[in-house]
Parts: sequence; C-alpha cells; structure tokens
Amino acid sequence: MPLQSLVAHAIRDMRLSIVKNKVLVFGGTTEGRILSDYLRKAGILHEISVATEYGKEILLENGEENLFVGRKNFKEIEEMIKSLEVSIVVDATHPFATAASKEIKTACEASDVPYLRLKRSTEVKADGTDNVICVDSIEDASKAAEDTDGNILVLTGSKDLEKIASIITDTSRVFVRVLPNEDSIGKCIKAGFGGRQIIAMQGPFSKQMNIATIKDIDAKAIITKESGKAGGFEEKIEAAMSCGIKAIVVRNPENALESPDAYSLSEIIEILSKHTGITIASNKDIIPDKDINSDKNIIPDKDINFDKTVIFDKDIAFDKTISSDKNVASDKAITLAGMGPGDDNYYTLELKKAIDEADIIFGAKAVVNNLKNSRVPVISEYEGQKIYDYLEGNREYIKPLVLFSGDISLCSGAKKATVLFEDKGYKVNLISGISSVTLFAQKLGLGLEDVRVISAHGRKCDVIRNVTNNVETIVLTSDAEHARNISEKLISLADKVIVGCDLGTSSEKIIDAKSNPDTIKDIAGKCLVYTYNENATGRKIVKTLCDDEIIRGNVPMTKEEIRALSMRKLSLSKGAVFYDIGSGTGSISLEAALLDESISVYSVEKNEEAIELLRKNIEKFNVSNIEMISGLAPDAMKDLPAPSHVFIGGSSGNIKEIIDAVYQKNSKARIVINTVTAETFAQVMDVINEYPDIEPDIIMVSVSRFKKVGRYHLADALNPVYIITL
Repeated sequence: MPLQSLVAHAIRDMRLSIVKNKVLVFGGTTEGRILSDYLRKAGILHEISVATEYGKEILLENGEENLFVGRKNFKEIEEMIKSLEVSIVVDATHPFATAASKEIKTACEASDVPYLRLKRSTEVKADGTDNVICVDSIEDASKAAEDTDGNILVLTGSKDLEKIASIITDTSRVFVRVLPNEDSIGKCIKAGFGGRQIIAMQGPFSKQMNIATIKDIDAKAIITKESGKAGGFEEKIEAAMSCGIKAIVVRNPENALESPDAYSLSEIIEILSKHTGITIASNKDIIPDKDINSDKNIIPDKDINFDKTVIFDKDIAFDKTISSDKNVASDKAITLAGMGPGDDNYYTLELKKAIDEADIIFGAKAVVNNLKNSRVPVISEYEGQKIYDYLEGNREYIKPLVLFSGDISLCSGAKKATVLFEDKGYKVNLISGISSVTLFAQKLGLGLEDVRVISAHGRKCDVIRNVTNNVETIVLTSDAEHARNISEKLISLADKVIVGCDLGTSSEKIIDAKSNPDTIKDIAGKCLVYTYNENATGRKIVKTLCDDEIIRGNVPMTKEEIRALSMRKLSLSKGAVFYDIGSGTGSISLEAALLDESISVYSVEKNEEAIELLRKNIEKFNVSNIEMISGLAPDAMKDLPAPSHVFIGGSSGNIKEIIDAVYQKNSKARIVINTVTAETFAQVMDVINEYPDIEPDIIMVSVSRFKKVGRYHLADALNPVYIITL
C-alpha cells in the first residue's frame, strides 16, 4: 500500500478515536454554563470542574451531573486530566481569575493536551467620560475610591474585600454587594463589613436595580470590574452614569494581552465540533461529521495549536471571526409561539417544527418545564427586554424561540414582546396555540360565541359585575387561591360554577363548585372558572337607577330625571377618571360606576351621614370602582389623579376654587355643574368669564311628576335646575 494511503488510514483511525474522547471544562461563569448545556445536549462526553459549592448548585439546577468541586493547583489538574482520559480542556473561569487560568494552562502543557481559553465578550466601552476611571488592579481602584467623597458601592464580589478594606481608611462608607451564600458573607465579615453594609443578592441585575441600590445607600462612586455583558458590566456603568456618580473600573486582564489560546463561545463550539466529530455549532442537527470516514486528504488546521491531537478536513475553514457581526444574519428573526396547555399532545404541527428548528428556547419556568429532552439550551425567561439583551450578547443564536402558555392571541405576554422585537428590527414569526379557554369550552360543550371571557390574571377586574351581567362567563384567574376565593363568592350568585384545573395535563380536574361547595378546597394549579347566571337574561341594556332603588335617608339627592340629563352631558368614556364633588348619597357616582368597570369614580363628600349612605349603596349595588373621599373640595382633591370628567352637585361656596383646581390638574377636563339657586348660578357665570376660551352649554330643566289625588292626577313640580356644561 502506498505511503500516502497508509498515512490517510492512520489519520482516519485517529479521528475515529477522538469521537470517544472527553472534554474537561473549568467553569463557574455564564459562558461555562451555556457551554455545558451544549455538550450535555449534544451527547458529548465531558466533565465540569467548579471552584465553589455555589457554582455546583447552579449547574445542578441546569441539569449537569458530571461535576467536580474545589480549587486545584496545576498538579491536581494534571492528575485529573490523566485519570479522566481528557483529550481537550476549556478554561471558562472568570476573566479575573488569572491565577486559576495559569494553573490550568500549565497542567495542559505538562499533559500535552490542547488548552482553550473561553474569552468573555467585553465590547462595552467604559472610558471616554470624566465620571469613569479605568485602572489595572483592585488596589488602584481602592486608591481611586479613597480619594472620593461619600459612600462607595463595591460590585467586584467578595474575593478582594480584604484588599479594599486595607486601603480605604473609612470603611464605614463602603457597601458591598455579594452572592447570598455562606462563603461570601464570611469574607465580608472577615474584611470588617457587617449589617447594612452587606447587600447579599443573586444577579443578574438590571440597570434599574443597580440605580435603586445606588440611591438606597446614597453611593457617590462604584467599584466594578470590566466583566462584559455576562457580568452585567453595561448595566452597572449605565446606572452610575444615570445617577451622575463615578465608576471606577478594573480593566479586564485578558484585554491587556491578546492570548493565542483565547476564543469566543461560538469559536469554542466550532473547535469542539471538529474535535469530537459531532456538529454542535448551531446545535440543531446533532450528527457525526459527514466526512469522518472519508479518504480525503486530511491535514491539521495550522491556525490552532493542537499539535498531533486534532485532525481537520482542509475544506472546513475555521474563521477566527465567526462571532463577529459580519457572520450574523442581517434579517434577524424570532418566533413567538403558544404551546397550549403544556402537554405535547396539544402541540400544533407548526409548533413542533419550530421547536425542532430552534437553536435556543426561552419561556417562563412553568412553561419550559414541559419540554421533554430538549437538544438546545433552554432559558427560563419570558420578558422581552431580557430575552433581547441575552440574544444581543450571544449572537451565535439565529433561530430563537419564545414559548408562551396557551394561545398568544389571548391575554398573552406575546403582545408586548411582538412590539419590542419589531421595534428592535426583528422579523417576528407568530404561532398560535390551543388556549385553555378553548380547551375548557370543549370539555364543557360550550359555544364560545355565547360566553363572556374576562381575564383577572394579575389585573384589576370586577368579576362579580361581569357574572351578574352575563349569562355565561369564563374567568382567567391569577392562581389557585384566587380561583378558590372567586368560587366561594360566586356560588351564591350564579346557577353554575365550574372550575377547570390544569387543563390538558395529567393532573387535570373539573370541579363543580356550585353542586358541591366542599370541593372548592381541592382547587389547585392553573385555573379557569365558568359561570352560568340565568338572572342575567333580563338585565337592562341602559344602566340607570330609579330614585327608590337608592338608599337616601335624609340627605339631598339629584333626582333621576336630572341625573339622566347630567350623565348625558358628561359623556363618560371608557377608562375615565371621574370626580363626583358633593356626592351626597352617591346617586351620580353609582350611575357612573355602573356604566363601565373601567371608570374610576372618586366621590368627594364632607357630610358623614352622606358618606355612610354611600357606603351602604356601594355594598347594595356591588360596585368596586368607587373610592370615597371624605373632606371638603378642593382640598380633598389634592392627592387624586387628574380627572377626565367632573360633576359638581355641591360646592359649599367654593365653586371658583374647585373649577380652578380641576383645570390645574387637567385643562381639558369636562365639567358638568348642577345648581338650583340663582346665587350659585351667578357665581358659576363669574368664574366662566375668567376662562374666555370656554363656551358653556347651559340649560334649565323643570320637571313635573304627576301624583294621583282622588280621581285625578295632579302635577307636582320639582325645583328648576340649571345644568351647565364646560
């Protein structure tokens, strides 16, 4: 056999053996966790070594099992490489853990295995502003902080606290944010910090959270490390700039000298794909390299110092700039999908295809927990902005998928996410799912065209009113406790109360709370409540009240004929903020509140008897959108939100002050005034003259009611009333 063929066969056999070799990752960082996800889900043999128990806990939560814990010197690492039969090592330790990286690299050189440094992206630039001071060490940062006035917020972790405390003279002005574990707290105490100085919290932290922490301790400077996007560096700098305080930044030591062994996450994935023979670059199709058994001319890749260990096809070009913007598709796309109730029996074919094609999946924890054997990274996150930030920091993902419970068209977070991603330049693909409402209707044999569907899931909603006014209603509840509370209230009001729990899952239950109230305690999981109310069939379309329906006592009340005209003049709109000033028994407040639950009614009244009558009327008519304000206008209005509509039925002589106060809050507010006396009418006209741009609409109404006296019906005239609209 020719020598060339012998060499080719030998190289091929070498590649076959590499597939079985093992990867050792030294982790403890976000990038390390993501890499371990790739390796685990691609089925690549690997071991993960972390320095702390906390690092172990995080990886265990992610599903990692092959773990070693504890800091190691190069001899221990060398022994580890040998005993585990490791063929390649990835150093994904923190960029500031330079001592650890040195030990790992020394051990790799001694063991003759390739060493790859997973380099964190630190593209965020901190210099270029007077409030940012860049230094090369934690000692220099401490000296710079010593020269500042006021409190200092240390955001560098617990490792260097003793150094910081030895340099800053007055440590009482130092506050430290560390991880909430025993090791970190112990280091704080050892360095002399205690009590309120220790802020033990788990990140990541948003810009807003950093701002809140800065303001809470009244910090005038922060100390942080140039830790890149994964370390929340950008959010820390932006928070400091927003608060107008100094940011003292310890430069990333990796940036001081470009290491030939340092690669981005996407580059590491590319290298390990070639090294193991399993393609994981996009993590979509986990298959052996198509050319692994070919007799092509095979040569080592000259750009990577693997010596004799790794063999590559010469036609697979390794581009060192694989993660740069030029390799990212210009037409960024994201898919937002409803996954139905959760069980894969309810997945649509379109959703199954999207899951198969995705290279990363996001969703609320309760949603993504339903995924079975995912081959791609799964991130427990559903907020659009946080998902966008993650994708911007991890450009290798080009087919992200965000999963939402049920259907995206019904009370779903997909609505806000769609707007956000479209604003960011993404093409948004939407996939509908089977909603819990549809499933519930199917279980109960309902036609949804006859059902009023309302959401009380984390939002203000008058469930009682909706059930009272509609024959059939389905309520989306916040949680099981909420569903239990609603059911207990509705069993005395509706003819049927049925609760659907965890629909479409193995724990599904349909509970008839009306027929068997004792079963309400069994309500659990995600719940919907269905009600049937026969009494709603005869409800009034025009919601008006007769005088004799209202509890009035001895307090004056606007008569129903005048209320009807006044309400017409007010022209209340959906979502209106309505003041009823001098509300008396609250007849106008009740009319407004009953019009629509979205109207916020503020009843301002000084008379205690009238306030008590209003309270009784609120209970009688079961309205939840009236707030009683005890006091004299305009002072009682000071803390109220700006009104869109105002009714003035009584002013106690303060008509000018009340109108002025209303227009100060909202110059476009619509005001309707009722007055009986000529004196009050004259006062109103004097005030109107001070507002030349307002053309009032004025009517005077005389109403006569007929009473039966013997054989006759005689007119009983009510007082004439001026109705003035501004």
